[in-house]
Amino acid sequence: MIWAVCEDLGVDYAKAVVLYQSKFFEDRFPEENQRFHNVEFIDAVQGDREASLLRMREAMFSRMDLEAAVFIGGMEGVVAEYDLFISSHPTAQIVTVPSPGGAALQLAARLGVSSEPALQNVDFAKLFHEALHIAPNEERAYKGEPGD
Repeated sequence: MIWAVCEDLGVDYAKAVVLYQSKFFEDRFPEENQRFHNVEFIDAVQGDREASLLRMREAMFSRMDLEAAVFIGGMEGVVAEYDLFISSHPTAQIVTVPSPGGAALQLAARLGVSSEPALQNVDFAKLFHEALHIAPNEERAYKGEPGD
C-alpha cells in the first residue's frame, strides 16, 4: 500500500521509505522483502517478542530527521509506536488513517480526531496530500539515502 501511495504522489519509494523488520519474525517475512533494497533488519532479543519489537521501534524512531508519522490499521503495536514516536519527536505531525479500523481508529479517538469522514476515505494519496500539506506536483527533497 505504501508503495502505491508513493507512486500516486510521484515519490521515489526507494529514497523516501525505509522498512524496518525485526529478525524475531524472520521465518515469517513477507516475500515482498526480496524486491526491496531498503529494508533494515533489526537483531532480535532471543526468545523475547516484546523486547525485539521495542528494539526495532527504537531503531526506527532514532532517526532525528522524522517530521511526521502515519498510523494505519494495526493492533496494539500502533499505540505503542505512537507513544514511543511522540516521546522522541514531540513536534512531529501525526496522521491517523482510521479507515481500515484497528488500533489506528482507537488512536484517532484518543487524539480527538474525528474519524467519520476518514472512515469513508480510501483515497490514501489524497489523504496524505491534504494531511501533510504536500502539493501533488511539489518537488520532494530527501536528506540522504535510506538507512542514513
